[in-house]
Amino acid sequence: MSAYPIPDNEAERQAALDDQHILDTESDEDFNRITRLASQMLGVPIALISLVDRQRQWFLSRVGLETDETPREQAFCAHTICSDDVMVVSDATEDERFKDNPLVTGNPNIRFYAGVPLQTRSGFNLGTLCVISPQPRQLAGGEHQLLQDLAGMVTQYLESRRNGYLCPLTGLQNRRPFFEAGQREFLRAQQNGDALTLMLIGLDDFQAFRARFGTQQGDGVLQEVARSLRSGLGDGALYGRVTEAEFAVLRTGLEGQEGQSLAESLRAGLALQGWVVDGVRHPLPVSRGVASLSAKDTSFKEMFQRAEAALNQARLSGMAADD
Repeated sequence: MSAYPIPDNEAERQAALDDQHILDTESDEDFNRITRLASQMLGVPIALISLVDRQRQWFLSRVGLETDETPREQAFCAHTICSDDVMVVSDATEDERFKDNPLVTGNPNIRFYAGVPLQTRSGFNLGTLCVISPQPRQLAGGEHQLLQDLAGMVTQYLESRRNGYLCPLTGLQNRRPFFEAGQREFLRAQQNGDALTLMLIGLDDFQAFRARFGTQQGDGVLQEVARSLRSGLGDGALYGRVTEAEFAVLRTGLEGQEGQSLAESLRAGLALQGWVVDGVRHPLPVSRGVASLSAKDTSFKEMFQRAEAALNQARLSGMAADD
């Protein structure tokens, strides 16, 4: 079996996939409905929505297959994403690329495969909608269009889901998806024995600021805070806008004292920076609260509540606080 091809824009493509925040999420009926339709309308036992990740393909939805992922080197879809066209393999045992593939020589004994790239508006192929059969066959002309139409529905749902997932103003996760992702990180850290720290950054008196200077200036503050957090902590953290004027950052591998120091550095930098309106710099009061994973925590929600209590205490005392 030959090595799988790599798209020319792989780094950007992977970043676009990561930006969907959908890998390893729970099953979604909107996507399951499409795979069921693909299986029934094309008369094949297996239909998949496959997202091609760094070292694997992960199935966002699947019909007729038990496993939820396979290694990327075994993925037919790793080949499909390198083109914008439908890829059809009529009999995998006669195709040099796939005849020695474990998915061909063993379960599920792939013979026929047809896949359509799931392409974003920016032109990145995140994965495929594909159909599979253990029997060799062809893809009729009308079936080409049907598969493409169903793939277009998948892409539309992905875009809709992403728009609801992220705050349109700051690009950070909204409260609900941040909590969902936080719970996954919480369970992973517990299982692996990793350190985990949650930092909350709150803009004090933000409503008064916006009332005084207007919505446009207020939106600018929120966007600048989001940029500052990303700039200061990089891509290794999980970010959220969890209330109108509160931001959350979750970092795995960050110990308590280190997290407190980092949060204070972020808070002090934002407060010192202030905000310029008509050439005049206005102070920007900022508070922070920090909570690190404890053996007593039973959920991410408990961590968040401790960080929130620390943030509220900081506001009352006029000082930064930790749990």
